[in-house]
Amino acid sequence: MAAPVTGDDGRVLGAVVGALGLPDLTVVTLVLLGVGAIALTVPAAVIGTIFGFVTAWSLTRRLRRLAHAARAWSRGDFSVAPRDRSKDELGQLSRELNSMAGQLENLLETRGELATLEARNSFARDLHDSVKQQVFATSLQIAAARALIEQDREAAESHLARADELVRLAQKELNVLIHEMRPAALEGKGLPAALRDYAANWSRRSEIPAEINVRGERETPLEIEQALFRVAQEALANVARHSGASRAEIDLIYDIDRLTLRVADDGRGFDPAKRSQEGFGLQSMSERLEKLGGRVDVESAPGEGTRVVCVCPLAGASREEGKKT
Repeated sequence: MAAPVTGDDGRVLGAVVGALGLPDLTVVTLVLLGVGAIALTVPAAVIGTIFGFVTAWSLTRRLRRLAHAARAWSRGDFSVAPRDRSKDELGQLSRELNSMAGQLENLLETRGELATLEARNSFARDLHDSVKQQVFATSLQIAAARALIEQDREAAESHLARADELVRLAQKELNVLIHEMRPAALEGKGLPAALRDYAANWSRRSEIPAEINVRGERETPLEIEQALFRVAQEALANVARHSGASRAEIDLIYDIDRLTLRVADDGRGFDPAKRSQEGFGLQSMSERLEKLGGRVDVESAPGEGTRVVCVCPLAGASREEGKKT
């Protein structure tokens, strides 16, 4: 600040100047700002950490429930259902998965019922075509023997011998049918190995040697392997029931775009035009492969044996799945 100095006559003689120095507050200001920032940041970090932990724990717990339910569903146990009442995306996903699991359970139950019904119908048809006819013929032989037992003992014994043979055939046929009702364990084994095991057991039961030839073996969709395995079962069952063959041969040929199964025997053969498709099982075989885009051909003539040829495209399973979706 400054003030003028005047004389008695009023003239300005000079000036008095005073200066006052102010302290530098920059450092103090920065310190105060830093302390304030720390005071705000530390509580915010603590609160944020606690909130994040609680949120992450909640999400992890909910996701763990979903994973547990998914593992149970994969084992076929649909009694496990995650309950999530929240309205966020994870809660919505949980409810949709529960709905999907319910639909899948109903689908599997329906499929199981249909499979059981199909197996029962097939079993009943096989019993009618083979065992029932043999039992009826046995009863006729026994009745004839009873009528002749007092008049012609030799003829009666002949009828009884025939009845005994028919009983053994019926027992053998029942063993074949019972074995066919058991599911084949294809997963982890593959079609060639499964056919070898089945053919070996079939040969022991039917007393007909069976030879298996495999060419170009490689990995194949399970759906195709199951269909061809069932067709091979039906074809070999027909060999045991109807052919009177002394040997059978199974060929499994893997090509680039298709898989061919041939089941041949040297039996009595027949005229395919006169044989009932239902009795022979051709309709059942065809239905299995038509679902996969394949076909079944039966080649036979009286006295020349029979050959069942099944051709299935290796892309058939994927096409069928595409139609379903």
